[in-house]
Amino acid sequence: MSTPPVRVAIIDDYDVVVHGTASILRPHVDLVTIVELDTDGDLREEIDVALLDCFGQAESHAGIVSEVAGHPKVGRVAVYTWNFAPALLDSAFERGASSYLSKGLPGPQLAAALVATHEGEKVVADVGAVGRPEVGRLWPGRDMGLTEREAEVLAHISQGKRTREIAEALYLSINSIKTHTQHLYRKIGVTSRTEAALWGVDHGFRPDRDTRNGMNL
Repeated sequence: MSTPPVRVAIIDDYDVVVHGTASILRPHVDLVTIVELDTDGDLREEIDVALLDCFGQAESHAGIVSEVAGHPKVGRVAVYTWNFAPALLDSAFERGASSYLSKGLPGPQLAAALVATHEGEKVVADVGAVGRPEVGRLWPGRDMGLTEREAEVLAHISQGKRTREIAEALYLSINSIKTHTQHLYRKIGVTSRTEAALWGVDHGFRPDRDTRNGMNL
């Protein structure tokens, strides 16, 4: 008798990110089935694994891991991120995450990691910065040529964060944030933080829900 696919919810504050992640997993219906695409913070079905993409959130995942892990309809939580700073990884597991998965994982490996997570394994899968696949992945500003990291920086700028706050949130140096900022300014045709923030608000860089109020869990 075959094992039924693992029931997965994809959670993020940005609709485009949720649907981009879903496109990576949909070909692997023998392993996982997507039952929730969540941007409003209101889970409606029983799920085995919540795949939590923390694009544009302070400290990458802050308290949202605890909120999702404590939801009665959620079996386990897998954090989905580029950011493998040791402090963030430790914090995620302390807050209830079961696995910590890189956005660089190809679809088959991501699906297999979600199955392993459901089966009780603690999966830490970091593929590093080399060979990050873009096929199927979506993020705000991709059509303008922004990298996902530049888009994350712009998301924080659009939320009113200063350079030091963004550096702390993304666990990058201030100089790295300044470099990403210069690159994204050039790509979107602005010359100041105020212009960038206004551009971001007009082009989908505000979360689809207000993260300050937490999830509706």
